[in-house]
Amino acid sequence: MKPTLLCYHLSGEKASKIRFAAMRLRILLRDVKPEEYGWTLNALCGLEEAGESIPCEETFSDEMLVMAGFSPALMNQLLQTFRQMKIPPVPLKAMLTETNGQWDSCRLHREISAEHEAMTRGGAPAHQGPQA
Repeated sequence: MKPTLLCYHLSGEKASKIRFAAMRLRILLRDVKPEEYGWTLNALCGLEEAGESIPCEETFSDEMLVMAGFSPALMNQLLQTFRQMKIPPVPLKAMLTETNGQWDSCRLHREISAEHEAMTRGGAPAHQGPQA
């Protein structure tokens, strides 16, 4: 699979800089629209048929990135490029895994939001669901 970066709620100069960084590293960038949140992450990355999107019960407006098909070196290279280009951090980031590939965007957002909150307050995640 070609390395793919799923982007949620990025706009303005930040979105332009991320698009440029991805292009420089030959990463396919895909902006995910709210009406696509019900598709699995695998479908959003083109790894399976999208089928019909099942609407999520909730929505979110946080910026979020999902890296799919990235080697550890490419992930580090992308994050280093973000720092060099002075792109403000996107707090919610995840790698596509066998487990979370079956999740929709809303579930991933819930999971990594809980992990991010736990990390910023220095404790365990608020709930003990499967790891993203």
